[in-house]
Amino acid sequence: MRAGLEFSTCMTAVLALPIAIGAALVPQAARATPMLTWDTVVNNAIIAPTSTPQQKTAYYFSYNQPAVNISGEVAFRARAKPLSGGGGGGGGGGGTVQGVYTRDMGQAGSAIQVLADNKGTVVPAPNTTGATFVEFPSVPRIDQSSSTVTFRGQSQPVYTLLDGTKTGTSGVFTNPGGTLITGVNQLGDAGFTQFQVPNTPVGTGFDQFPGAPASADGSTLVFKGNYTVNGVGDTGVFYRNTASPTAPVVAIAQSGEAIPGGGGATFGSTAPPTAAQGKVVFTGYNNEAAPTAGGIYIAPLKPSPTLTPLVSIGQAVPGVSGQTFTGFGEALSFDGKNVGFWGSWGSATMTVHMTCPTEGNAARTAYCLQQYPNGVNLTEPKNQGIFVADSTTGQIKMIAQTGQNGFTDFLSWNFSGAVPGTSTDAEPARWRSSAYVSSVGDNVVFLGQKSTVDGLYAGFDSQPGVQTLLDTTFSGQSVDPAAPTGSLISSIGLERDGYRNGWLAITATMLDPTTAESWAGIYVANVPEPGTLALLGSFALAFGAVRRRGWGRGPDAGGRAGL
Repeated sequence: MRAGLEFSTCMTAVLALPIAIGAALVPQAARATPMLTWDTVVNNAIIAPTSTPQQKTAYYFSYNQPAVNISGEVAFRARAKPLSGGGGGGGGGGGTVQGVYTRDMGQAGSAIQVLADNKGTVVPAPNTTGATFVEFPSVPRIDQSSSTVTFRGQSQPVYTLLDGTKTGTSGVFTNPGGTLITGVNQLGDAGFTQFQVPNTPVGTGFDQFPGAPASADGSTLVFKGNYTVNGVGDTGVFYRNTASPTAPVVAIAQSGEAIPGGGGATFGSTAPPTAAQGKVVFTGYNNEAAPTAGGIYIAPLKPSPTLTPLVSIGQAVPGVSGQTFTGFGEALSFDGKNVGFWGSWGSATMTVHMTCPTEGNAARTAYCLQQYPNGVNLTEPKNQGIFVADSTTGQIKMIAQTGQNGFTDFLSWNFSGAVPGTSTDAEPARWRSSAYVSSVGDNVVFLGQKSTVDGLYAGFDSQPGVQTLLDTTFSGQSVDPAAPTGSLISSIGLERDGYRNGWLAITATMLDPTTAESWAGIYVANVPEPGTLALLGSFALAFGAVRRRGWGRGPDAGGRAGL
């Protein structure tokens, strides 16, 4: 079985973890984290603020991986509900509270701020209907060097056409300068030229924005977009400078465009991009299911950007004699110079068994159980590695690989996408795998599996070997003193933007292996610079994604998914 990417617990409810994780929770001598002091951003004891007052007090209970900027500002998505017996969700319609939030951990005593929630936040212009948000399909991301947060939002229709038709239920939203605005939405076909798909017939709008969009340099939005031309679905990666209300969307790479060095092959799939310091990186292939051309590309955020390959399919794998790359991860960690990534090589495969999620989107969970009542066996590459590439020199360094130092896998699986009959413009629900890496310079942290133990590991340029930072034998109270006594870490979560400038932001779930009492939250630590780690005996950087097998998340594809 493999892990999904949502942390969810109730303050008193039993959390039914899959057997494989339970195996990792066999009581051992609980270990403390290596000399890191953790601060709580949010946990199950905290009441969620709301955009409008609610009749019932809602406590947080479910979290996705956070993002952090170089100043320690954390952006995250979470859900909240009243305690058991509290009588339903908040006022104004009730139901679970869900939203996108921020908290400045660089300022002592700072409060959690609501950026947008489903309890009354009005969608920014263009909005002629007074529509409010109803859902947030993917994790939010924060700009490396500013307070700008970018996230996807689903809403009631925001615009009424001349014939009375209401349209526009999905978009990407951001807050440069602190004011929430629409970065891009589906209204390109409703006369809003700034939201139209470039290099297509005039009036072509986006259908959907899969994965997690990002921002860079304060006001530049980068995202993956799906669209349809003459009845054919296409995709691409794009950017838009939101500093100008009328600035158009600019294409970085689109379906049908020639792959640099691809021998005549063209892009058939692209992954959500990452950007920093005026540059963007992304993964793209000719065929996502069975790629024979493609790789990781970098481009300047300028009009008509030129793509440069960083690493390509067929390129030699460093540290592995006679082998070449066959695939790369979608989620790239990028600091403006170096790129942390997952890669595979060779034709050997292995099988993992997945079971359907037991929480999250109810319709998606039911659909998964209908399709896979007894779980499903999935195939993934046997030969996998964690790497970092220097975009200025082209040098690629291997940090870790399966088959060495006890590592058996670096991939996590989740069941995500749109359930048939619920959406016509989102990618369909299916099992998807991702690897999770966060890097700063040559220092890389990643999620890995060693037999039945899932953990977070790090490779530092100034230190030999791979260091264990946290795994499923660690004490829950070593991260959160409020965790149940005797609990152990049951899952750890990270986004590609989870480590920056010494700030480490993670999500963690704790479980008592005897009573099944559970706890969860988001936590930060100020990590010493790698050069001082040897003196402290401490090794830490950015934490890996959730390793809770079989727990799905996300309404659509192309990257991360949703609650």
